[in-house]
Amino acid sequence: MEHLIAARPRLARVMEAPIDTLWLNPLAFPRNPYHQLVKHYQDGRLAKGHVNDPELDARLVFEVLANQLDAFAALGERQPDALVAYHYLTTRIERAGGFDAVFAYLRGAACPGQDPASSAIHGMLSGKACEKRIEQTLSRLSNPRNGWAMAYALSWITVAGGDSVMPPWVRAQFREASLIVRHLRDTSCRDASCSWCAEQNDPVKALQRWFGFDAFRPEPVDPDGRPLQERIVDEGMAGKSLLGILPTGTGKSLCYQVPALSRYDKTGALTVVISPLVALMADQVQGMERAGISCAVTINGMMSMPERQDALDKVRMGDAGSLA
Repeated sequence: MEHLIAARPRLARVMEAPIDTLWLNPLAFPRNPYHQLVKHYQDGRLAKGHVNDPELDARLVFEVLANQLDAFAALGERQPDALVAYHYLTTRIERAGGFDAVFAYLRGAACPGQDPASSAIHGMLSGKACEKRIEQTLSRLSNPRNGWAMAYALSWITVAGGDSVMPPWVRAQFREASLIVRHLRDTSCRDASCSWCAEQNDPVKALQRWFGFDAFRPEPVDPDGRPLQERIVDEGMAGKSLLGILPTGTGKSLCYQVPALSRYDKTGALTVVISPLVALMADQVQGMERAGISCAVTINGMMSMPERQDALDKVRMGDAGSLA
């Protein structure tokens, strides 16, 4: 924008309210974030020697914006709270007039205040995050720096559980977004009255959900008499650094598989498992597939290039929760 204004000073007034379609995209399309100008004027040309048309590219951006407006309109019909929340959160920065215009057009209303926005955000998160953490997060809304990060966190949480990944540029430019997701969904408040933490942050319930077992192996146990399998999984789900040593045949794989699957479901995080045994990695992935778990992939030197690329594509698109 600075270069355009330098070349044409009369554009300075227009640039006071810019709309960056890149920023809007993870909110409009949280399941499979995309941001691509389809340059049909280059169809049929050789890749080498392509000449871009900056003016035409700029005009094509309006097609991207039109697609985003359609997606937001559909979202508003399903979940009006989302547009209220996004309207407030995306206008906490300087020169936010463009984003204000987008959501004012979609909602037919002016930007909401903090109280209506807090109510909308609470409605979006209800049943999808720890209630205690929700209240803590809402108390930070007055900080304008958290606006876009909170919006991206909300957008991802609405589709949590696969088919979505925060774009790398979001994680780099709005690092708080991933931290907010982790704080809301992966940090247990240890309060027995919190239904989210009791259900989602309990190792036994995670074991039942993913593998159908009612309890961990009773042996071996720690000094307090608690099954070591359960103790290791609990520490892993809590995000603690640990060293777990178990005898052969006592279910070591579950000790990292359960925390990995739980964290992927709650935060979209990828767990990388390093093993020296190619056969073991492949066997574990196949075993998880037999259990109906499709988010585990493996990469090793015995795979063909198409197989390896398929695994990497799943990682890139957020469809992989465990990479061995």
